[in-house]
Amino acid sequence: MKRILIAVFLLACAIPARGQQQTKEDVKVKIFTHEERDNLQLWYNEELKRMGLSEEKESQYNSILFYYIAKITRLDDKDQDYTPEEFKTKLNAYLAKQDADLREILTDEQFAIHKEIYGEFLRSAYKRWGIEE
Repeated sequence: MKRILIAVFLLACAIPARGQQQTKEDVKVKIFTHEERDNLQLWYNEELKRMGLSEEKESQYNSILFYYIAKITRLDDKDQDYTPEEFKTKLNAYLAKQDADLREILTDEQFAIHKEIYGEFLRSAYKRWGIEE
């Protein structure tokens, strides 16, 4: 399950390109290099351990992240054609819903660690996307 989450988490590192749609892969642009994604994966695994989640809670956590990451990675697909403002608004709406869902299963301490981990990832992604926080 961890490997699935990591793969999905890394999918969030991909941003679709704007222009003519050819294939699903043609519309995606990777915002992190392979080396950066590898480093991000190692860092994420170490940080996730700090949360001290039970196997069941980790499975729930991964399911919630997978769900929202899948939605977030679709936001800039060519067929969406959102303006930068619409993109940011929809992204923030998904992040708020994700946080609400995670608050239901995580302790305050675990949620704080999640926000720390996810915040680091988002800062890097925002920078690459050209979005101000």
